[in-house]
Amino acid sequence: MPVTPSEGASWGFVQWMLTLLSTFAVSAGAFLWRLLLRLEKLDDAQARQRIEFEAARASGEAAMLRLAERFGQIHEDHFRLRETIGALPTRSDLRDLEDWLAERLTSLSDRLDRAVDT
Repeated sequence: MPVTPSEGASWGFVQWMLTLLSTFAVSAGAFLWRLLLRLEKLDDAQARQRIEFEAARASGEAAMLRLAERFGQIHEDHFRLRETIGALPTRSDLRDLEDWLAERLTSLSDRLDRAVDT
């Protein structure tokens, strides 16, 4: 049965307004619901990244401590090596020692030759 304009015009306007308001309220609710879900996901992701960042920072600090310790050891070994190299004889020292040994061997062989000849 068709509604005549005089009877339902105001009721149609009320229905139209109620539909508009309920659609707007449901749309706004759905938008807020999705927004809250996204914010929760972002918060969880940020918490995970913060934990990963702290773990990376801790491992980086531990690596820096190990590196500093190793650098100190290498530094000490370097100067110990320089001292050891400085204490080693030079080429001229070895030549002088060779000449001295040659003179000693020559004098010893001369003495042995004289001892055998007599």
